[in-house]
Amino acid sequence: MGDHRQESHGCCGNHEPGETQPGRTLRGRVGRKLSPYSPRIIKANHHVHFSEDTDKLGNTAIVVKEKEEGTKYEAHVGFLQILHWYHITIKVPVKDAAEGYTIGENQGVHCRAESLKVVEGGELEVLVNMLAHKEKLLKEAVTLIKPSGEELKLIVFARVLGKQKGTPMLRNGIKSYKVEHDEESEASDWQGFT
Repeated sequence: MGDHRQESHGCCGNHEPGETQPGRTLRGRVGRKLSPYSPRIIKANHHVHFSEDTDKLGNTAIVVKEKEEGTKYEAHVGFLQILHWYHITIKVPVKDAAEGYTIGENQGVHCRAESLKVVEGGELEVLVNMLAHKEKLLKEAVTLIKPSGEELKLIVFARVLGKQKGTPMLRNGIKSYKVEHDEESEASDWQGFT
């Protein structure tokens, strides 16, 4: 009897590993169908890639981008959880940080700057107090006053997970410190109208 084993470079030698002949599916040892993306079949040249907002060790960082020179910055803080209060430390790369920035008077209800300080490298470190008050994309603004008297807008972007959607891994510089009570929860003691 002849040995009908398949060669290691495809089912009939005409296909790459992981490919199937048209109209056929791959089967594992116990007869179950395998996805063409199964880890056993993927070619060895795939590697894990981290996004631009991670350092060489894989630690996540808050991404700050200058949108208008010296007057408007965006901080992307990643995923937060609905109805959680956060202290977010954002380092803004301004050129004149040591000259005396102050916190503007027009602060939002859900997001406000708490403190400012100059850190190594001449960056301005802003401590922001923020409530993730709505699901999906959250955009909040913080106003700082430059030494010249002009306003600097710091726009904070976050993706907010809703109830029962999991717990996000917070980026470096973000700490959750309080959770608001959900008035619409099923555990509410409100009895309704009588």
